[in-house]
Formats: sequence, C-alpha cells, structure tokens
Amino acid sequence: MRPHLTGRSTLPTHWNPDKAPAPAPRKARFLARAALPLVAVVTAVGMLAAPASANRRQDAMSWALRRIGCPYTYGGTGPCSHGYDCSGLVVSAYASVGMSLPRTTYGMLDSRAIRPQTGHPHPGNLVFFGDGHVTLYYWRHVVLQAPEPGENVQLTRWYPGSSWVPTGYYRVRDAGNGPMRQLRAWIHSVMIKYHLRIHQHTNLRDVYVHQ
Repeated sequence: MRPHLTGRSTLPTHWNPDKAPAPAPRKARFLARAALPLVAVVTAVGMLAAPASANRRQDAMSWALRRIGCPYTYGGTGPCSHGYDCSGLVVSAYASVGMSLPRTTYGMLDSRAIRPQTGHPHPGNLVFFGDGHVTLYYWRHVVLQAPEPGENVQLTRWYPGSSWVPTGYYRVRDAGNGPMRQLRAWIHSVMIKYHLRIHQHTNLRDVYVHQ
C-alpha cells in the first residue's frame, strides 16, 4: 500500500523549458571533445612507457649491481675501468636514472636531496656508516658498496652488535616516483585548463522546477 502524499509533501517533477540552460557554444563543445581524446592518448602512452622506469630507486640499484667487481678508486666515478669510491658509486647509480646527488658523503648529508628513511628500508636506499662512508641498501643486513683501496665493488653483510653498523638510512627525494607522477600532474593541469575554457564560453543558467 502506498503512503498517502499530500500536495505539500509532493516533490515538483516539472521544469520550465523557458528557463533551461542555453546550449554551449560550438567552440566550447569542440574544446570538450578535443580534450578527452588527448588525455586518453597521453594516459595510454604513459602507462605503456612507465613500467620500464616507474621507480628510479630500483633502476639505480639495478645499475649499481651490474658494477660488482669494478675496482675501488679514490675519487672514482667510473666507468668500471676507472673504478669507483663509495660516494662515486652512489652518485653514478642515481645519475644513470637522471638524478643528481652531491659528490661527497658530507655533501649528501647536508643537502636536501636526501631524507631520513622512515620505516623499513628498500633496495637502493642510502645507508651511511658514520659521515664518511655511504652504501646502497640491498637486503636485510646486506649493502652494496665500494669499500676501500684494494677491494672491488661488492655486496657486504654487516652484523648487529659489531663495530661496523649503519648510523643512518636515507632515501633520495622523488626517487620512488617515475614518469607517471609527472604525467598525472600534466593531465590534471590540462583538464583544469580545458574545464576553465569551456566554462568561460558557456552561459550557465539555473534550472527551476515548476511551481
């Protein structure tokens, strides 16, 4: 059984066609149609291209792992035949993915390019042993480093309670963000731009229900 509705409680269901919104101009409709395919194409291209370098921290770590066996050279920044020192290996690894870091460990610690890593570290994070030695986090108590003269780039395990333990874990700012972040920001700006253009060329009217 339907509840009884009085005239006072009945919602108006008619609207006045004389007060309907005017159709959008042809230019506004064209902008709206043009923006959507553009955004769709750019999104598809970004999704196809991004997986190969979606995380620059991991890409930098992969690059550094391929340098295992290269000799230690004081002040060295590569290539492998010329060798690396501890910070030279780290700087070169991140330079391979288009990221710039200060050349020395002291410069890194004083810069805004790195931030303390909160939570569990990830491969490619920076692991400092004091302020004079930097390595790359690999897994649990294992780091990738260019240790000292006479040694080669290698994976090294450190042991809790020993005299050689990390003093700080750091992440490189924006190293975990790949092209998709810039792509999302660009798409957002395009959508706002065309949204504003459409409304600048549209005569908006209120729609009133028939009384």
